[in-house]
Amino acid sequence: MKILLVGEYSRLHNSLQEGLRALGHQVILISTGDYFKKYPSDIIIQRSFDKGLARKLKIAIYLLFKFDITSWYMTKQFFKTSEKLKGFDVVQLINESPFGASVKDEIKMISFLKQNNKKLFLLSCGTDYLSVTAST
Repeated sequence: MKILLVGEYSRLHNSLQEGLRALGHQVILISTGDYFKKYPSDIIIQRSFDKGLARKLKIAIYLLFKFDITSWYMTKQFFKTSEKLKGFDVVQLINESPFGASVKDEIKMISFLKQNNKKLFLLSCGTDYLSVTAST
């Protein structure tokens, strides 16, 4: 079976990938590496503009134009690798925001995955506001 794991959270998808590969499945992991933890991934989507002067510039651009340059850059990287993200039997998202991008950009990326693969599943890992609110 060909499986795409999207996002990382406390090495969950890394461990799942190892187990699925041991069972003979073809598994690809795409993620940001869970930010500062830098977990390994087959395809890394890098966050940028998050430190120092670049962060201040990013905030200024957002305040002036309501444009999230980090989210835009992550979306650009995602679609640059889009050919590698097609034709999977199963796609599993780690949570509703596997890349930590803006809602608009997450929707673009997840819609692409849904349209170009057979089945898409959503985990609820962590205590994100949306998942906690939905469960109460």
